[in-house]
Amino acid sequence: MYRSLLLLLLVLGCQSEPPVDYSTFTIDQLRTKMSDPDPGVRWKAVFETDRRDGQAVQVVEELTSLLADENVEVRRVTTQTMGTMLMDVKPPYSKEVNRAIAALRANQDSDAVVQSGIRIALGIVDSKQK
Repeated sequence: MYRSLLLLLLVLGCQSEPPVDYSTFTIDQLRTKMSDPDPGVRWKAVFETDRRDGQAVQVVEELTSLLADENVEVRRVTTQTMGTMLMDVKPPYSKEVNRAIAALRANQDSDAVVQSGIRIALGIVDSKQK
């Protein structure tokens, strides 16, 4: 019996796919992944976008939408990525970036980590306007 169970576990374990390497994705591929039904995929896409120097602004509309994601972890990584993006862009901001800033200012998320990320992102914006 134990032998059968061990064999079953080995067979099932060998059938798993290797993890996807998001670092090989283009920004457009990451944009597509941001609307995936799986919150883990959305999280990984946003996280990888944060690692791309200066490229997050290309997906600012998707990031703005993800501020309202049903998954708190996705919202958390989104505010972090938006903060990084706002450090990279310079005023005067594009219409899309201004909409993202307005969405951050209007955000009433109940999660303390999300609110902390929003305060940091808006602090970056406010510091550039002085």
